[in-house]
Amino acid sequence: MLTVQSAGFSDIGKVRKANEDCLLLNEPAGLYVVADGMGGHRCGGVASRIAVDTIETFIVNGIGQSSDKDMSPAEEPQSEAAKQLRQSIFLANQKIYSQSVKDSTCRGMGTTVSALYLAGNSIITANVGDSPIYLLRNGEIEDLYTPHTLFHERKKVPKSLEGRFSSGKLAHILTRAVGIRPEVGVDLVETPCFSQDIIVLCSDGLSGKISREEIRDLACRNDSEAACSKLTGLANQRGGEDNITVIVVRVKSVNGDSAKRLFGRLGAFRAWAGSLFSAHKRF
Repeated sequence: MLTVQSAGFSDIGKVRKANEDCLLLNEPAGLYVVADGMGGHRCGGVASRIAVDTIETFIVNGIGQSSDKDMSPAEEPQSEAAKQLRQSIFLANQKIYSQSVKDSTCRGMGTTVSALYLAGNSIITANVGDSPIYLLRNGEIEDLYTPHTLFHERKKVPKSLEGRFSSGKLAHILTRAVGIRPEVGVDLVETPCFSQDIIVLCSDGLSGKISREEIRDLACRNDSEAACSKLTGLANQRGGEDNITVIVVRVKSVNGDSAKRLFGRLGAFRAWAGSLFSAHKRF
């Protein structure tokens, strides 16, 4: 069982007339989600809310079934918890797409989804779109998501459009979003969790204004609530042109951490003893 300290905040920013971002913090379930409704499209806020509510209901209550085909090849075996998280996003995709087909005022709506599920002693993340998920560990920062933008998937840029867009513009053109098509591909990451790990989820309203290193430093130097406040404030100071959403999850303790450290030390001792024995044999 994990013990965590978490906080989240969503701000409209300084330019937008509405906040189309949506976030979820369900600490008892170990579930955290950031959804960024597609700007410039109708009902982006509706799409992000449907996504967050559907994912939470599916994970917490096991309600709903998805028939979406998995467009993301699983290179490694997945845990049941990872499969559940993926299925919850499939179901959210179906609900948003169905709503957009039924209601012409919501036609074309969609949302990014970046989700964190702390199950057992594992960090499981899933994403569609470009809302970042970062792991901060031992002073380093690591991506736990795959950006689905033309900048990161240049092979998908039609030749007719090559040279017409700058790298900056390509970085904001999504290749995937939840709800815009009947099916969606979801990228998953599953990794062991350790005490003092910090996971940050945010919308691009924050990541577009603050560097990865600045996010790392502010999250590491402050508790979760203070980090969210300072990150949001800094993004607004630098323009606040987009909605700003951030969640900071700090892992306080993990069952088995002491045993993992002990086995690690035993492994190091065995390696040292083995090298010493080999050297003795040579002489």
